[in-house]
Amino acid sequence: MQPTFLRLNRKRPLITYALIGINVAFYAVELLLETFFMSHNQMLLVLGAKENTLITCGQYYRLLTATFLHSGISHIAFNMFALFFWGRNIEALLGRLRYLLVYLFSGLCGTLLSYLCSSSVSVGASGAIFGLFGTLLYFRTRHKQVFDRVFGMQVLVIIGMNLVLGFLGQGIDNFGHIGGLLGGFVSAYAVGLYGEKPNARRLLAGAALLLLYVAGLCFGVVRYSAQLGIPPFTFLDIPLF
Repeated sequence: MQPTFLRLNRKRPLITYALIGINVAFYAVELLLETFFMSHNQMLLVLGAKENTLITCGQYYRLLTATFLHSGISHIAFNMFALFFWGRNIEALLGRLRYLLVYLFSGLCGTLLSYLCSSSVSVGASGAIFGLFGTLLYFRTRHKQVFDRVFGMQVLVIIGMNLVLGFLGQGIDNFGHIGGLLGGFVSAYAVGLYGEKPNARRLLAGAALLLLYVAGLCFGVVRYSAQLGIPPFTFLDIPLF
């Protein structure tokens, strides 16, 4: 049933600012390492880029760390502008804790789908940011009139344009975008908007999403382990230099 009122988190968007700060701090470390110690590709791998072989061999943390790394100044500038512009709105719609959970899980979903569907090394907050758009799509199912009045068609146009450009362009991990978009929509449904109370359907959706994520990761590890000729879930220390 459509709610009759909308509650917003009126507090300062500290989580958005903190996420921007963490991304910028990671990029500062990237510049330091690349300038004085190692090549660009080595630096990304050392700091935790998504690389399928390394994930298959037990470095699962890369599913998260890859979302805080960027390949260049234009990459991080574009993503941080989007996070600043849209993140504050989503933090108001979800509240701080729910917003953080949706952001992180969207990033994880984006990296996982990229792991399953693309062999390329990838980094970037794009999957998590697409998760914010997924949250807006969920918000539209709850408050369509408010969505149409405040956001209008621009959200749908932005999503569509970016996905089309992702398929047409080179060097763009569109699987990460799609995974983040889906993860954002479902995780927003699972946690609910600000002020919404948990219910059985939300809890079941959250549990199903977690199980699906684990199943997807296990499927990828088993498939890539067979290709590498190693037992699945084997932790190997692979040198990066």
